[in-house]
Amino acid sequence: MNQHQEKARKADRAALAIGHAMAKTLTEMRSSFEIKYDLDDQLVTLAIAKAAVGLAADAASQATGMGTDEHNDLEERLHEVVFDAMNELLNE
Repeated sequence: MNQHQEKARKADRAALAIGHAMAKTLTEMRSSFEIKYDLDDQLVTLAIAKAAVGLAADAASQATGMGTDEHNDLEERLHEVVFDAMNELLNE
């Protein structure tokens, strides 16, 4: 395995660990979000999805050195993709 593949494998492992930690934290905080913002479980889940897309755009733009306009465009496009996919799956 070359060095690039090894780094990619390590980054994948880190991404999984980060995802698990975030999911655990959000699960623990879910009821406080429901109470604080007067939301039902489904709306809290959608808020979490929206926040996750924002985090993905932030991380990607930082990693690639994007400017503010590019970052905003990326976040908007990611939101469209995620919510379009969710709507398609829900309507099947």
